[in-house]
Parts: sequence; C-alpha cells; structure tokens
Amino acid sequence: MDVTFNKLYLYDHVRQLLAVGDTFCPCKDNAPMNKNPIKAHKGIDNKIIFRVLGPDRVPFDVSCGQQVYARLMDPDNRTVVLEKLCRLGPAKGIVTLELDGGDIAEVAPGLYNMVMIRTAEFVSGVPDYYVEKPLYSDMNDNVAMEIEITEQAFKAPLKSIVIEPLNWTPDLFIPPTGPVIPCFYTERIPGARVLNHIDSVHSFSTYTQNFTGTLEMWGSLEETPDPYLSNARWFKIYPSTMSQDIQFVGYTGTQAWTFSANFMWLKFRLIPSTAVLDPGVMSKLIVRT
Repeated sequence: MDVTFNKLYLYDHVRQLLAVGDTFCPCKDNAPMNKNPIKAHKGIDNKIIFRVLGPDRVPFDVSCGQQVYARLMDPDNRTVVLEKLCRLGPAKGIVTLELDGGDIAEVAPGLYNMVMIRTAEFVSGVPDYYVEKPLYSDMNDNVAMEIEITEQAFKAPLKSIVIEPLNWTPDLFIPPTGPVIPCFYTERIPGARVLNHIDSVHSFSTYTQNFTGTLEMWGSLEETPDPYLSNARWFKIYPSTMSQDIQFVGYTGTQAWTFSANFMWLKFRLIPSTAVLDPGVMSKLIVRT
C-alpha cells in the first residue's frame, strides 16, 4: 500500500509597522509593510497581526490610554464599509485585527483601503471626545494600506431548516392552573451566535391548516443546554414588535415573522388548543438564521 504524506503549513504572518508620531514619521520607512499584501477571506475568521515599532526599531507601546481601530473604505466612493476595534497585546507593540466571517459577510470581494487609527481621550477622564491619529503611513505620507477581500473560503448559505409534523417531539405542558396539556417541541436550532452572523436576524414562517393553538419560541445562551425545555436553561423570546406568543385561531395559510437576537440555540414549542375538537395541523415550520 502506497501512502503519501504531504506537509501542511500554517503561518501567522506578523506585519511590521513603523509607528508615526503626532504628524508623520520623517524617516518614511514602512517598506516591509508596502511589500506585504494583506488578504482577508470571506467564510472564515481572519486574524491579522501587526508589530508596531518606533523609529529606533523598538516595540512601540500603543496600549497606554489608547485604542486602535481598523477602518475599511471603498476606494471608489470613499464610504466606510467596516470599522473594527483591534486587540492590543499580549506583547508590547502587538496589534491584532480580527475580521470574523460575520464581519465581512456583506462586504463584496475586491480591493479596499484600510486605515489604522489610534485614538485617545482629548481630555483625560472626559468621554466622547477623542483625538484620532494615524498609526501608519507609507513613504508618500499615505495613511491607507491595501487589503483584499477574497472568496477563497466562501461557502454557500445554509439551507433553511424545515420542520414537518413528524419532526416534532411530543411532550406535556403544565400550565400554572388547569390540567396538563399535550404539546410538541423541536430539536435545538443553531442561532446567530453559533453561526457567527453579524446582524443576528432570524426569520421563520408557518403553514397551517385550520390550526388553533399557540407557537412559542425559546432561546439559550449555553453551549450545551438541556434537550428538554426548562426555565433553568431556556428563556422565552418573541418576534419583533410582539410581547406575547403567537396565537392561531382556526387559521389556514402562511405567515412569517422576524426577530434580531444573538442566541446560541433556538427551540419552538407548539401547544394545540384543547378547547376545540379538531385543533388542525401545522404542516410546516421553516426557520432561517
């Protein structure tokens, strides 16, 4: 049996930046940065690491009362497409820009200008007033570097989750007063936090046939919550503009709702009404996260 081994290499590219002062660096020496193109890939999380040096080539401390932002701009219309706070440290002079897959999900592939900006309070202890200074300039006093957004790791959107009558798990609902009522719940559904979506918008639609009953939504922030619904692990959530569960009264047709929240997991619970002889059927529940 012929076995061929291939090596895989994973490089953490550390890009060296020569920090500018209150104006621009007189030595104009950012040649290494100019020759090191930056790429970020849609569909995955990207980590871009900079090592900031002073004119004496000693790591430059940018963490003292300052924050560093990366601002991506469309070179054609000068609009800001993304602004992200960078992480400073752990070593002196290290600035890490983390562009998550959700951050650039709606950014079209192509070339963009990126400006590294360090901010500090204009007056110490007075919030909301800041001084913005460039962290980098090239040999021509340009403060923008070039970054390419690619689709090398881009994946097609996930399919909608379709829940049909056989996909519901039977259970018993115990109301505060009155008898126990039969109900049904879904398996846990990945939320925006699991999928790392930037806007956290969820949408779902129902198709019912003469259905009378209640549809509840539940969410969880835990990574591995109990499979069964419980107030200790799950909590109620509601569609946008609503403050109560969804009620159906002999309804036949399709309805849709949206809500925005950053949950780990979602569940739906269906409680058919016991006040009618035939509560009807929820033929389909379609969930899009």
